[in-house]
Amino acid sequence: MSRPLRLLYENAWYHVMNRGRSRAKTFFDDNDYQKFIDLLLQLNRRYCFEIHAYCLMPNHYHVLIRTPMPNLSRGMKHLNSAYTTYHNKKYKKDGALFRGRYKAIVVDAENYLLRVSRYIHLNPFKASLTEHPNKYLWSSYQFYTQNIDTPDWLYTNQILSYFGNKQQKNKYSLFVIEKTDKELEKFYRKTRLLPVLGSASFCKKISETVLANTPSEKEIPDQKNVCAMPSLLKIGNLVAEYYHVPIEQLYMVIRKKGNLPRIIAIYLAAELSGKNFQHIANFFKNISTIGISQNIARINRLKANKLSIANDIVILSDMIKKIRNNF
Repeated sequence: MSRPLRLLYENAWYHVMNRGRSRAKTFFDDNDYQKFIDLLLQLNRRYCFEIHAYCLMPNHYHVLIRTPMPNLSRGMKHLNSAYTTYHNKKYKKDGALFRGRYKAIVVDAENYLLRVSRYIHLNPFKASLTEHPNKYLWSSYQFYTQNIDTPDWLYTNQILSYFGNKQQKNKYSLFVIEKTDKELEKFYRKTRLLPVLGSASFCKKISETVLANTPSEKEIPDQKNVCAMPSLLKIGNLVAEYYHVPIEQLYMVIRKKGNLPRIIAIYLAAELSGKNFQHIANFFKNISTIGISQNIARINRLKANKLSIANDIVILSDMIKKIRNNF
């Protein structure tokens, strides 16, 4: 069987999904669900993915994504491999967790965005996992319908804007539960899903323009102005200034005393620069891509145990985001 077609272009909308191998469970407890949600944040930070909706089910997931850059494959590879590594280590397993490659449906946002978000959010209700989608914890629906703080990586405004300026959340809730979308139900029931969900004119446009010009992954740069990502040098300079050390110290491995500014700079670069690990390793010197992964895990442990370090990272992250916004 041929591999699924990947349509990659700037500002594309995708409904991405994947299921556990042989329909096996992929999430066993709250920590598993939370780990996957933390990885969605990484997709936003590292790859500039806009996460507009998500729903995590016991043996599969759904995510509605807009990609400012044509880099869906890179981000999804990170998501699936990072969660699989976490899962296999925790449950002492090896091998593939998910069923082959993820499915990515290009969505005609003008005509289907609202309806796809409804389809995603109704999943736990249709599976009898909850009496009302509002009560399901592992879905973005709660942020669309309740007066609670929305994570900064979750983009709800676009979908809610369809309901005017007043009572958006109430109107969206009514829209989701009012009826079943028979057209979409039929579309998603197919054994082999079509790569595009859209009007005839949208499908024609994709065929004529995107298919003919879809870049290979090697042709996609790590950074584009559309994403306005801060450079590694800017991140390094900011961290060095914050800790009052010369930037040269960020390139040094200090075995006995340790080098906190260096490991924090590497952590922030991995989380916020949009650069791949090899590029970051080359910049900071004397560290491998595996070392960067270990560095991230180390900082996450330090954040949990040392309030001062957690506070430093919050402050530095906010400063880097300002660089991004003013790029």
